[in-house]
Amino acid sequence: MEYQTIKENGKIKFIVLPIDEFNRLMEKYEIDADIEAVRSSATEPVYDREEAEGYIFLNPVKRERLERGWTQAELARRMNVRQSTIAKWERENAVYRKATRKKFAEIFGIEESSFM
Repeated sequence: MEYQTIKENGKIKFIVLPIDEFNRLMEKYEIDADIEAVRSSATEPVYDREEAEGYIFLNPVKRERLERGWTQAELARRMNVRQSTIAKWERENAVYRKATRKKFAEIFGIEESSFM
């Protein structure tokens, strides 16, 4: 391999390569990075399509509550409401008042628009 070194204070600071050699090394680097990405994705869990879609389209209050491992009773305590109110808010197509959306945003630490 043809290259040139540039030193500063007696130590190599830069290496100059012919462009073809540089491009070959970059291509190998990109291929290696792609291979590593494929290997690491093999360790990620694979979800059933229906299960994944069910989670994606889950009621936002229920999804946020479940992600935190909270029960309905725990969320009710944090919001100072009854557990039955949480159950009502977790129904499909539930609509929330602005003040309720604001409280959800504060408790869950996410944007209020997540509950629209």
